Amino acid sequence: MENATYIALSRQSGLRRQMEVVANNIANMDTPGFKAQRLMFQQYLSGSDTPGGQGEVSMVIDQASLRDMAPGALNRTGNQLDVAIMGEGYLVVDTPAGPRYTRNGRLGVDTEGRLIDINGYAVMDQQNRPIDLPRFDEQVTISANGDIATSEGQVGTIRLVQFDNESAMAPLGGGLLVTNEVPKEAEDTTLAQGMLEQSNVVPIMEMTRMIHVSRSYKSVQKLIDTEHERQRTAIRELGKAPS
Repeated sequence: MENATYIALSRQSGLRRQMEVVANNIANMDTPGFKAQRLMFQQYLSGSDTPGGQGEVSMVIDQASLRDMAPGALNRTGNQLDVAIMGEGYLVVDTPAGPRYTRNGRLGVDTEGRLIDINGYAVMDQQNRPIDLPRFDEQVTISANGDIATSEGQVGTIRLVQFDNESAMAPLGGGLLVTNEVPKEAEDTTLAQGMLEQSNVVPIMEMTRMIHVSRSYKSVQKLIDTEHERQRTAIRELGKAPS
């Protein structure tokens, strides 16, 4: 296989990964708090200029996937347990694998009376404890700083954290994120009750990217097919040469 085919295959591999990212963005365009992802590509050099070698071959690899941290639009729901995060903070939820982080503020109450996220995981308070709400209490107030009060008084304060390197947080599905970075208490971050932050995905832009990636993939495939046919023709013609 010649260098042209190696280069084309590396390009196709990057385009396939890019299509997966674009498709995931489109699938989550209605997920509250979702941040669109972008791929970061890097040149990869293979081979050397040593005598008898093929020289350096420049290929492309997807180095990393980064999140677009632009805020999404706010949508008023009227649900007293919905909260939009205003600023760079995250809610902390308790999962079997440890604490995870989310900006999806569509909250609820489980059968045990705990405040939970959309996945059913307990939302943590400032002491990293679940927040218990009185059952059947229809008067729930969530203040800008996360204080939760019912008709019986204040029951807890939602913990909000932030990270220095937000874009490096890895998505796990269900709006959850994980990182090895130690969280710190969020500053200049507030909650808006009865509202949700929408995804920052712009559907028309993602559809345009999908069309571009699809066309580029087909173009590269055509190049591979042409190169393959060139090699077949060369082998066939060389085979006819007199011995």
